[in-house]
Amino acid sequence: MKKRWVINFLITYIVLYNLTFSSLRKENINKKSLRNQIVYLVNETSPFTGELIGEGIKEQYENGIKNGFFQGFVQDENERFVYEGKYINGIKHGVWTLKYLNGDTKGILKYNYDKPNGQWTYFYENKNMEGYENLEDGILHGKVVKYSPVGELLTKVEYYNGLLEGEAVFFYKGEILETLTNFKYGKIDGGIKIFGADGAQMLEGTYKNNKREGVWKFFYKTGDIKTVVNYKNGLKDGEIIIYDKAGLVAQKSRFIQGNEVDSNGNVLKKDKELKDSIVDRFKKFNRSLKYEKYDKILSEME
Repeated sequence: MKKRWVINFLITYIVLYNLTFSSLRKENINKKSLRNQIVYLVNETSPFTGELIGEGIKEQYENGIKNGFFQGFVQDENERFVYEGKYINGIKHGVWTLKYLNGDTKGILKYNYDKPNGQWTYFYENKNMEGYENLEDGILHGKVVKYSPVGELLTKVEYYNGLLEGEAVFFYKGEILETLTNFKYGKIDGGIKIFGADGAQMLEGTYKNNKREGVWKFFYKTGDIKTVVNYKNGLKDGEIIIYDKAGLVAQKSRFIQGNEVDSNGNVLKKDKELKDSIVDRFKKFNRSLKYEKYDKILSEME
């Protein structure tokens, strides 16, 4: 008896849902008029309820507010994509997709009441995965991974509450190691090694809270040491030795708190505070992630 009641209830619900959907008012998208963020039809005074349609476009509204399925086009620099997703009372919620114009998936984006949430996954035109970013309530949280068009690992980092945390690894094409380092609370903290595209080590050093610390070694492409620099709190501090390609000492100098000094400690040359290109690189990396770009594009749609 109970089973039959449940079946009858489901049938009734489906019928009513289909009747509601089929009776939804449909109008051409060209009649859309936006006034104070509320959608009307041209020459009408009541907020629109129903579906606006056009070539490749569907937009559903309730009392002038986005509510239901949306499909249309977005522009990303020189590329045009199809988007699909749902609004609940004007708020993006659930799974949204970006598609290439041929219908293949460009991105799978997840929202939790207008905030990027869960894994955002991206694909190349050849259908190979481009990478993914994990988020929690609009903040990066978890692994961020990027691949080349042929599936080679390029980047593997991790975020915690929006900040880089733990080991970060970057590769050239061919999965040749480019950079290996560690982060703590969003700042480089620990050892760092950087390599050239040929696999030869370029430098090795240590950071503490985004500042160079201790002995840093720079190498020739042969692997021989080129320069040894001592740092303290991000400034050159101590002896600096430059070697020639034969391994012989070519030059020695001494620094205190970033200033070059003579053997008696007298300042010979005042150095400006080090502008660290490695630290700047990771700041740019944070700004280059895709979720912010696509979230901005989708949020700016009218």
